[in-house]
Amino acid sequence: MANRWVGAALVIAALLALGLQTGVVARAGFIVGDFRAFYCAARVASHGANPYDAQPLHDCEAAVGAARFFAKNPGVTIPAPLPGYVIGALVPLSLLPFGVAAGVWVTLLLLAWVAGVIALSRVAGVGREISFAVFALSLGAISLPFGEVVPFSVAFICMAAAFARKGSWRAAALCAAGAMVEPHLGLPAAAALAAWAPRSRATLVVLFAAMGAISLLVLGPAINVEYFTSVLPSHALSEATRDTQYSLTAVLAAAGVPAAAAAKAGALWYLALLALGIFVGGRLAQRTANDAFVVCVPPAFAVFGGTFIHITQIAVALPAAVLLVPYCRREYSALAVMALLVLAVPWGWANSPALIIAPLVPVAYLAWHYWSAQLSAVLLAGIAAALLIIGFERLFALGGPHIGVVPAAPSIDTQLAEAGWSEFSRASSNGTIAAWAVRIPTWAGLLVVLTLLTTAASPAGVILSRPRSGRVEGQCAPTS
Repeated sequence: MANRWVGAALVIAALLALGLQTGVVARAGFIVGDFRAFYCAARVASHGANPYDAQPLHDCEAAVGAARFFAKNPGVTIPAPLPGYVIGALVPLSLLPFGVAAGVWVTLLLLAWVAGVIALSRVAGVGREISFAVFALSLGAISLPFGEVVPFSVAFICMAAAFARKGSWRAAALCAAGAMVEPHLGLPAAAALAAWAPRSRATLVVLFAAMGAISLLVLGPAINVEYFTSVLPSHALSEATRDTQYSLTAVLAAAGVPAAAAAKAGALWYLALLALGIFVGGRLAQRTANDAFVVCVPPAFAVFGGTFIHITQIAVALPAAVLLVPYCRREYSALAVMALLVLAVPWGWANSPALIIAPLVPVAYLAWHYWSAQLSAVLLAGIAAALLIIGFERLFALGGPHIGVVPAAPSIDTQLAEAGWSEFSRASSNGTIAAWAVRIPTWAGLLVVLTLLTTAASPAGVILSRPRSGRVEGQCAPTS
């Protein structure tokens, strides 16, 4: 009975946060704004036009979108930098009236949220209320109002990890391919399976060939080439100065590196972290006899830097963080838990009323789960979270000077939607102290998790297998 009351309280808190965040997004005129772009891209493609060009995409968005956003931002086109196979999958939805299609999309996002919670529970061996708390803000309350695709990628990665843990490699490959709805999040999981699980390779080859065929059928060869050679680089450039960017490209651009060079550096960093994540995930799977590490670890590395990372995409690192905690030796588990608590809160939205629940859910609740015998630590964790949120809110209210170099506008083909989006990004971002400060906790949490994972995979970082009691003992650092 007590668990039911706790579960009900968690659901109510999460729905409260979702409602508050939805209100914020609605007042900005951007409710399901990302889906609006996806819907219009599919509609444009179904009529034989280029879904990455600004004009046809804008005409559709202005016709079906909220008047408030376009009245405030005339001429802006919301880009839809999705690969051809995703646009093709959305064509059936684009045949419906926008309101109906948006309702179906949000329903699917809710189902993905639930699927991610259930799958993470199975992967990490924790109660569903724990995995729900982990994703309450990071995945549900923040992503759903925008109509983003992130919940699909996270859910598929969690399901792929659950199947990998059982040795169902074909099913794991199928889910990893599903995570490619957001390519830079799904690719690390799929590549890791191909590297460490030979039985998944044939399935992955067939699925990737099918995705390629769909892309060619929907967009044709020329537009597919344009997607990789022009659209993706331009999209990274269009947000190089955006306050909501967690990418290495954004950091380098603020430091004065030319945008094009910053984007190339971010891409190279992504590839390097991708390779490291694949190696670490496979080594940890061998040491723990838990193949879920193969799938969960590489995406966590992939969102540390790169060319284009939003706070919503950081949620893909949470499965690795949750999976890591029980394998840590006692003296390192506290550090792993603190990193998890930090990553479970989207601090970048500290000025949103949705984060009013953060000190209790997920921070205090998760702290209580892991530190139930240390109530003072639980109380301190909740208070620290509340103070951080209040402090960030005050920083936003004070404003302040621009931090870093204001780079020149990047050179983007004016035919692409990213050209106008770049101007919108520059106009709506100011690079103040608050804009940078809210990113620091997330970067710190990621750094701690990746350091522990890498140390655990090193030759000296031995991790013990799960004992008969069901509890996991081990270590995430070298033995003395």
